[in-house]
Amino acid sequence: MALRLERDATGIEIRLDGRRVARYVAHPETEAFESPRPYVYPLRTRGGVELAGFRPADHTWHHGLSLAIAEAGPANLWGGRSFDRDAHAYLDRGDNGRMTTTSLDVDGASGRIHSSLDWTDASGDLLATEERTLTASEAGEGWLLDWRSVVSAARPLTLGSPATNGRTGAGYGGVFLRLAPAFLGARADAEEGRETPADDLLGVRARRLAVTAPDRTATVALGVPAPAPWFVRSLEYPGFGPAPFFDAETRLAAGESVEFAVRLVAVDGVPSATQLAAVLG
Repeated sequence: MALRLERDATGIEIRLDGRRVARYVAHPETEAFESPRPYVYPLRTRGGVELAGFRPADHTWHHGLSLAIAEAGPANLWGGRSFDRDAHAYLDRGDNGRMTTTSLDVDGASGRIHSSLDWTDASGDLLATEERTLTASEAGEGWLLDWRSVVSAARPLTLGSPATNGRTGAGYGGVFLRLAPAFLGARADAEEGRETPADDLLGVRARRLAVTAPDRTATVALGVPAPAPWFVRSLEYPGFGPAPFFDAETRLAAGESVEFAVRLVAVDGVPSATQLAAVLG
């Protein structure tokens, strides 16, 4: 099998044909202000094109591909400042929490990484627990990464975004990919087989969204089980992801769970809508 997983002290290397295409960092060393959490970086196509950005100067709390939520009860699990409804501004409230890996298992034969995590607030109090599974697999000339997280509230917990807190359009949160600098000004397609400037798709509801670099060297697409709103940026900075809290909060009772499921496909060049549909559904 061309795909291999290699574990070390801080994470797992994902290799295809001997070349590193991704690294899952289970034990990050990022700053508290960035809401430390596990992430995937680097993230590359099979041909070696870099797809992800990490700690860019404009948003140092953007960490490749990660699960990040701006409003998690009393905690900011996205990173950076928090949006304050009364001030209608981003403020440093000292509320940055973290997601900490408590166990990690790797099954190289299936390409599967499983981990358990604790979500804690700035004081270290437990908000939720998470069971996370990442599965890497080949897909023709490209490759796939399936992300599934089941988050169980340890106490009543409301999940939301700056948009649900009063900042229109800022509905980010969930599994989010900060794209590499080469994707600035990218175009995107949301199921229709028709590319458009990526920013035009902010808030669109779709099962999948594909973003192509302006130089046409690579495409990265994300798919979800059911139509969902999307948060997309390509001009201010490049990044996108399904946005389950784009316009509504999710309220969990203690012991209640919510699932995040996303499939990523990384491809050199520009696949057709038919090719993407075959792997993303």
